[in-house]
Amino acid sequence: MSRPLPLALALIASSVIADRSFADEGTGVVHEPLRFGSFTAYIENDKFFAGTDEHYTNGFKLSALSTDLRSFTDDSVPAPVRGLSRLLGGFVPPGKPYKLGLSFGQNIYTPEDTQTTAYQPDDRPYAAWLYLGVAFHIYHPPVEIGGTARLDVFEITAGVVGSAALGREVQNGFHQVIEVESAKGWDQQLHNEPGLNLVYERKYRFSTEDARTGWGTDFIPHAGLSLGNVHTYANAGFEVRAGYRLPSDFGSNLIRPSGDSNALRRPPFNLFVFAAVDGRAVARDITLDGNSFRDSPSIDKKPFVADLYAGVAFGTTHWQFTYAQAFRTLEFKGQDDHSVFGSVSVSFFY
Repeated sequence: MSRPLPLALALIASSVIADRSFADEGTGVVHEPLRFGSFTAYIENDKFFAGTDEHYTNGFKLSALSTDLRSFTDDSVPAPVRGLSRLLGGFVPPGKPYKLGLSFGQNIYTPEDTQTTAYQPDDRPYAAWLYLGVAFHIYHPPVEIGGTARLDVFEITAGVVGSAALGREVQNGFHQVIEVESAKGWDQQLHNEPGLNLVYERKYRFSTEDARTGWGTDFIPHAGLSLGNVHTYANAGFEVRAGYRLPSDFGSNLIRPSGDSNALRRPPFNLFVFAAVDGRAVARDITLDGNSFRDSPSIDKKPFVADLYAGVAFGTTHWQFTYAQAFRTLEFKGQDDHSVFGSVSVSFFY
């Protein structure tokens, strides 16, 4: 990944010089097109309106998603960027927008009792997953007002679990800042292991006629799969959102691969509520199954897990603020309590 990543960064950074306009997204309303793309910061924690410190206890993610890359194929952009854009365009149906995304994040998991140093065979292991992601989006705009839009997302995430994922340092460092007890069992965490996941997801968006210009609703179903030594699963779900001038993206997701999306154009103001579910048939979860090639702490996982969440969002041409409260079903055998956590995201569009 050493060569594609610098090219991808250069491509996203150079998009600031592009100011091409393409057909609007079936709304009949003209807004200034994105010239750059979007940056989004996510933070999830089980202290948000839950007050716990167990299971999936913290996650953060920083992501950048370009605008339409069709504007970067001419001679006005640097040659490496132009070449990568043309290469990616070869995988896209003629006339369809396509985008490139980068992400960096970490998820932290702990057992319920974080004050003992002993191994706890009946609870989930200490684990952290630190990763980088590269995503490729192919967008199929609606052909008419109120028509169906589609998004195909291909993503590669690569990273590490174990002490190199810095779960102990992040969790206990923050606990020192807020003056609460540190977690004492990190010596029992998973061993270091590199991780690689290949992810694909398809999303649709069905909208009422006035969803982009006034009050309306969206129905956004999705289905996909992940293959890798960290997470292997098939997933499906949907989101329903209702409000004023809904952005023409593909929903308000929790931290997960393929979760990012942005609109080619932004309304001057939007406000909406949403509710969603994502269900997974899980074949492998390294944070529960343990390391792939050596003995490590582990617990018997549940084969089916679901996230149910709801929240509120509002935004302007350049900003979007979202809060969701999430409920996750039991993930392993013997788990006493469901996971409850809050998710905050802030996006900047340019």
